Order: sequence, then structure tokens, then C-alpha cells
Amino acid sequence: MKAIIGTYRKRQYIDRALDSLRAHVTGVTEFVFIDDSGDRENASYLRTFGTVVETGGSGYGRAMRAACAAAEGEMSLWWEEDFTAVTDIDLDHMDEILTHRPYLAQLALLRGPHFPVEHEHGGVIEALQADGHEFREVDGVIEHAATFTGNPSVWRGSVFAAGWPRRRWSEDKKRRKLLRAGYRFGYLPGIRVEHDGERSGHGY
Repeated sequence: MKAIIGTYRKRQYIDRALDSLRAHVTGVTEFVFIDDSGDRENASYLRTFGTVVETGGSGYGRAMRAACAAAEGEMSLWWEEDFTAVTDIDLDHMDEILTHRPYLAQLALLRGPHFPVEHEHGGVIEALQADGHEFREVDGVIEHAATFTGNPSVWRGSVFAAGWPRRRWSEDKKRRKLLRAGYRFGYLPGIRVEHDGERSGHGY
């Protein structure tokens, strides 16, 4: 499976992310980097690991549209540079789950609490439950309609092919569009990734 990696902070996080992917993630067939750093030297470095699509510091929205195009309509892994895998992840297994549950738009990997509200309630799902969202575990997958997440996740090909919204708060707009199309979302249970980057980009 293709791993599409979003990066814009040069070498600050990417080497660590790649090390964790190589150590814990099986089933990656190629790396594609969506590099929004605007730095040609950084893009040249990334080409030693895979294909690079440069978006020239245009911001999150354009980078996500480039990521959608890079998937070429195929089921792919989306991964942002400031996440690290902390336990083993089998992409072939995730592919199988999505293949047999065509109503799921994505299968995401849970991270530990990052934002204050998540620390307050004890986790990502717990914070969303406190906001009124419902979750249910179905044969080892936590299914819900709460959020389409840009955290590490496998998206089905049609979700990439549908593109990315051009307006503000684009991630939430993507969620609403997918819900209207009849999709739901899934998490694999258990903390599988860590996130320690601080949002410093633009164009969300």
C-alpha cells in the first residue's frame, strides 16, 4: 500500500516518522511525500526515500488536494510527519477491514490525548463521547460518525478520489460530505501512534 506523508517543517520530524514507519508498519509498497516546506533542498532529501510532490508552502488545503491526487484512486495510508508509530501496524489487515466494510470511509489509528479537552476526559474517544458522539465496537473496529480525521489512517480509494474541500475548516467539511454520502468512520482500538507536533501551518 502507498504511504502518503504530509511534511512542511523540513527535517524537524520526518526522519523520526520514517524510522517509526520502517520499524512498526508492514505493507508499505512506496512512499509519496507531499512537501509543503517550499524548500528545494528538503525536497531533494525526501527524494532519496520516494516520490515528492512539492506544493511550495501553499498551506494545508492545497497539500491535502495534492495528497488526494497522489493516491490515484487507490486505498492508501495518510500520515503526517509529526506522528510516530508506537506499536505494530499491518496495512494489509486494514485494507481487508475496509474492503469488507464498504460503508467505512477510513480506518484511523488512535493516538494518545493531545489537546486539553482530551487530557481532561482521558482520551480522544472519551472527549468526543463527552461532546455527545456515539461509538460502538463491531468485530474489533470502533465505528462512529464523530470525525473524519487527518491523523494517521487508511482511506479507501473513493475517498481520496473525491478530493478535498477548498474552504476553511476543510477537515470538518470533508466529514459532513462523507456522512451525506452514507459513510461512517472507524478506529482500530488501542493507542498505536503518538503526536507531539504543534500546529504551525496555515490554510486549514
